[in-house]
Amino acid sequence: MTLAPRYLRGVVAGFCVAPSLALAQPASAPAGPAEAGKLTVEAQAARTMQARNLAASCAVCHGTDGKPPADGPIPRLAGRQQADLVELMFNFKNGKRSGTVMPQIAKGYSDAQILAMAAWFADQK
Repeated sequence: MTLAPRYLRGVVAGFCVAPSLALAQPASAPAGPAEAGKLTVEAQAARTMQARNLAASCAVCHGTDGKPPADGPIPRLAGRQQADLVELMFNFKNGKRSGTVMPQIAKGYSDAQILAMAAWFADQK
């Protein structure tokens, strides 16, 4: 057996467990009626950090902060439209789009996690 298939199996296995390892409790919204629908600066920062932590599992293939090497075959995630990223991940998750490892990876994330990661990647430039 060559190194590449063993390496790929390890990468795929890591991606299958990465979503469950990266789970964090969502930041809570303010409780008072005057605060309804508003997030504190601290809660916003916590949600951003949670999204960044989830997105970190994508770095193995898609590069740090979603910026892979320019000459590579893996698509860039940084700076893409959030709606496009969400649609792609939902299509992988629901079996509407095929791929080598992305369908399995997408199934490991909740819809809320996908939305958070897509927003985080969209903010990266």
